[in-house]
Order: sequence, then structure tokens, then C-alpha cells
Amino acid sequence: MVVDWVVTGLTSLVILAASIVHGIAGFGFAQVSMGMMSLFRSPASASIVFTVTAVVSNGRVWWSVRDAFDWRKWIVPIAGLVVGMPLGIYVFQQFDRAQMRAAIGVVLVIAVVVVGATRQSDAVDDWIEQRGYRPGKAVGATAGLFAGIFGGAVAVLGPPMIVYGTFMAAGGFWSDEEMKAVFTAFFGTLMLYRLGSLTYTGAVEQPLLVEAAVAIPMVFLGAWVGVWIFDHVSERLFGWLVLVLLTVNAVVLLSTSVPKL
Repeated sequence: MVVDWVVTGLTSLVILAASIVHGIAGFGFAQVSMGMMSLFRSPASASIVFTVTAVVSNGRVWWSVRDAFDWRKWIVPIAGLVVGMPLGIYVFQQFDRAQMRAAIGVVLVIAVVVVGATRQSDAVDDWIEQRGYRPGKAVGATAGLFAGIFGGAVAVLGPPMIVYGTFMAAGGFWSDEEMKAVFTAFFGTLMLYRLGSLTYTGAVEQPLLVEAAVAIPMVFLGAWVGVWIFDHVSERLFGWLVLVLLTVNAVVLLSTSVPKL
């Protein structure tokens, strides 16, 4: 395998766009990266480049909220991750290109529904207040399990943890900074685990690491641009716009892959 510099350039632009979206809306790095890259390169190679950049992206954000990090809140979903990730990687290795594109499309749809629903946080607050419900460790471990399966299979790991984290924050069990610290620590750990596992299986090749190295500066540039734009646009309006674009992306992936299955 050799480096295709046209594809590498497009990949870097996608990582830049994904980082900008993440800087503005607070979500979308995985969804934008995997959704867009899968349109012009194999999803398997896209997932490896994304995995490396995601480690850097999550590390950058975690460092900014490290004082709010509580390892006891992080370790609960990690317990599920340890089981879920190998299952997801096993699924990943069984997919052909069309199946991978279809799987990413399906997970993008799930992500859009989940993120859209959790933006209606008032309803979640009211439900928790009426029920007085407090999720136990089994709920967190289950979220980690399914995030590990999604992350291992298609590298779009967000939906289960988004639901869990939003519930914990809405219920007052986590502060916003604690949620951000737990999320980035969890996602960074998941991506490191995934990268190590795929390296062990021989799926990570040197040209892919070169592409990832080229794309890494875009993570920092995109974050800076995203924060600047955040100060000048409506975050809520932009967030809904991103959800619409992700939906279109999912439809394109599904429509171009399902006929080939």
C-alpha cells in the first residue's frame, strides 16, 4: 500500500471540517469524519486514520478539563468497553466495503436520532425529577459495552455514551465539566484500545499512519476555527444544521451501499 496524496489531502480537509464542527457544536467529530471519508475511500482505511486523529482530539479536549476528571466515573463504562471492543473489531473484520458503508450509515442515523433527542434536555430533567431514578453501575457498563461494539466495528462510538452522559448530567449526577472529562477520557481510551488491537491484527499499515500524521495538525486548526465561529454564530442553530447534514450523509451512504449487499 502506498500513500495517495490526493486522498490524503481530502482526508485532511474532512478532519479539519470535523474538528470545526466539534469545536462549535460539541459533537460530530466521529460522525463527520467517518461519514464523509467513507464517500471517497475504503471505510476500513478511513476508520484507522480517524482512530489516530481521534486519540489526539480527545486528548486535547481532556487536557482542558483534566481538573474535573474523576477516574471512578470513567472506570464504570470502561468495564463494558473491555468486553465490547473485541466484539466490535471481530465484526469489523467480517465486513466488506459495501457492508461497512451500510453499517456506518445506520449508525449515523442512530447518532442523529440520539443527539436530536438529547438536545431536548428539559424532557429528560422532568422525567428524572418525577421518577427519582438513579442509574447504577450496570447502566454505565452497558453504555460502555455498546460504545465499544460500535467503536470497534465502525469507529462511530458516540450514541450509547451520549445517552448515558446526557442522562447523568441532566439528573445532576455529573456536572457539565465532569461529563466532558469522562467522555473525552472514555473515547480517547477506546480509540487507543482500538488502535492497539488493530495494530496487533496487522490492519494498521505505515501509509495510513503517514496520512494520520498529515491530518493531525487539522485537529488543532479546526478546533481553533470552531471556537472562533462558536463566538459568532448560534450554537443551537448550527447543531441542528449539522444533524441535517449528517442525515443526508447517512442517506447517501445507505443508498450507494445497500444495492451492493
